[in-house]
Amino acid sequence: MMDIYFLSGKINSLEKKFVDYEKIKKILASKTFEEYVNIMEDTFFKIPIHITSPEEILNFFEHERIKLYEEIKKIQDEQINIFFFLKYDYHNLSILLLKKETFSLYGIINFYDLKYAFEKNEIRKIPYFLKEGFEICKSKRSLEEILLGLKNNYYKKIYEIAQNISDYIKNYIKIEIDFENIKTYLNKRLNEERLSINDFASFGFIKKEYFLNDEELWKAIKTNYKGINTTLGEINIEDERYKILIEYLKEGRVKPDGIDKILSFYLAREIEILNLQRITIAKFYKKDESFLKNIILPPFQYKKGIF
Repeated sequence: MMDIYFLSGKINSLEKKFVDYEKIKKILASKTFEEYVNIMEDTFFKIPIHITSPEEILNFFEHERIKLYEEIKKIQDEQINIFFFLKYDYHNLSILLLKKETFSLYGIINFYDLKYAFEKNEIRKIPYFLKEGFEICKSKRSLEEILLGLKNNYYKKIYEIAQNISDYIKNYIKIEIDFENIKTYLNKRLNEERLSINDFASFGFIKKEYFLNDEELWKAIKTNYKGINTTLGEINIEDERYKILIEYLKEGRVKPDGIDKILSFYLAREIEILNLQRITIAKFYKKDESFLKNIILPPFQYKKGIF
């Protein structure tokens, strides 16, 4: 396992490479794609200046994601690996259930090994942290019930992992659970489906029971997430989730050297890759400043600012 305090010290210097509020202002003011690329020169992203298609942009940021995950794996800590990559194993289980081809290469288990175990019902080949998910997939329930059970079981497992890391990381996952439950609630309401307490994952800040009562739910959302957009809905739920998560992760920048500082750094890097991918595509298509303001997420910067 890599020395945590050595890595924390390294991260203190790397944090300077995050896009900050001042750089966002320059990005908004930039007139050409070339000018935008030059602004990004001293960040984590050395974007090629002669990009000719959105596919090249997507490939560039996919490579950045791979580099980030390779960095995380170098820490050589099982709990940290499970914390970051378990979501991809659960995604791959759902892909096998749905018989789709859009599997992820980021899972802890090689997808083709997982596929073989799934098709042969070889639970002995499944590691301990995925056994419950595997068993849910093999249960005699409807596909919809299995997918819901699989999703909720993922949040149960990742919450257990987070509890073993720190209270700070545990509370990060509680936010993730709340927003996943809000998304489930909005989907059910949109489709005029009956709500059941079993639709929702446990261990969030917002009690599952509140999702069955509109008044109690919105009161709980406003109490727990004061900065949230009051017109929360299907269109903006993901952006609002990322804004709340980044706001929480900013605390990691002033944490003492240790695991919380390290994980907040890597979690923020994941979100920044997504953010800069969207900005780069918008710049490629010459979108105006007002459009960019609507899609840009707040930066990983402890000091607040505006743009």
